[in-house]
Amino acid sequence: MMERYRAILLLLLMTGGSIFFAGCTAPRMGDTHNTTIVIQNYNTWADQQKTYDDQVHSALTQIGNNVDTYNHEIARDQPDLGLLRKNVAADRQILDAWGTSSTALGSATDSFTTDTTPLDFGSDTESSYLSGLLAQDMKIYSIDMINAQQHFIDYNRDLGQYLTPDDPDYWDDSLRMAAMDAKAQALSSVEEGNAALSNITATAQTLQQRQ
Repeated sequence: MMERYRAILLLLLMTGGSIFFAGCTAPRMGDTHNTTIVIQNYNTWADQQKTYDDQVHSALTQIGNNVDTYNHEIARDQPDLGLLRKNVAADRQILDAWGTSSTALGSATDSFTTDTTPLDFGSDTESSYLSGLLAQDMKIYSIDMINAQQHFIDYNRDLGQYLTPDDPDYWDDSLRMAAMDAKAQALSSVEEGNAALSNITATAQTLQQRQ
């Protein structure tokens, strides 16, 4: 009989801390300077990013829990394949919801750029630069997180194919390895997104101080 592939997936979602969301910064009352307009638009974007963060956090939590279930089941003599396949399908659904939320965040990013690019800061070149930097990092953040979602879709696809045969003796271990690699790329993209988000928050705080 062929040796059964019963290796643990080891797909623990270690990100070095949970995804954080951009903190809103309140503009001073009565301040009509263009820098305040940028901060107001940033706060609108930050509200959408918080909603997005909630969706991403739910997806990562669910995927992590289902990895734990996989590792528990795969150690048994007769793993519950029905449960494992059900979890793969559920993960795909929440990844699709992640994608929908990415579209909403992308719209918020586009709106920020549209509303702030025409602003004339006059001789205040520093505020003009920081406003442009905010827009740039927002786009980078969106791209990084879309990449993370796509890598998780690849992980989900490979894991689903890995679990397709009813007899574990016929599981293709290269698919398990591919799933692990896709997971690693997804988590790397999440970390890059976190770095971009940290830059966004710091830039917004600097702009607030310039009001």
